[in-house]
Amino acid sequence: MSAERRHSIRYRAYLPLRVQPSGEAGAVETLTKDLSMDGLRCMSPKPAPVASDTRLELMLATAQEPLALRAVVRWFRSMPYSDQFELGLAFEHVSPQSARRLSTYIGRVGANSLEGIPRK
Repeated sequence: MSAERRHSIRYRAYLPLRVQPSGEAGAVETLTKDLSMDGLRCMSPKPAPVASDTRLELMLATAQEPLALRAVVRWFRSMPYSDQFELGLAFEHVSPQSARRLSTYIGRVGANSLEGIPRK
């Protein structure tokens, strides 16, 4: 049994996301599956190397600019019976302004949820 390494509660969140791995020209348009103050899980049509840096643009609301974040790939896995992958991304160097926006969004999601995603 592995120890839980997350520091923040994850909440289900299906938000538009643009992922651009460092050193690659193209970005992937996808959706988040869950979100916390420390990172997120999303879908991807291709795997990403563990420990690789990425730039993210996360749409928290349609009337706002995307939230620009930097993240590192912590893990990836193929989805059974699919050609898609799941990526686990940990945020790095989050600015105070971005942290406030993220915290406000997560506060709203958390208020509408009894609790976060159960831990395994």
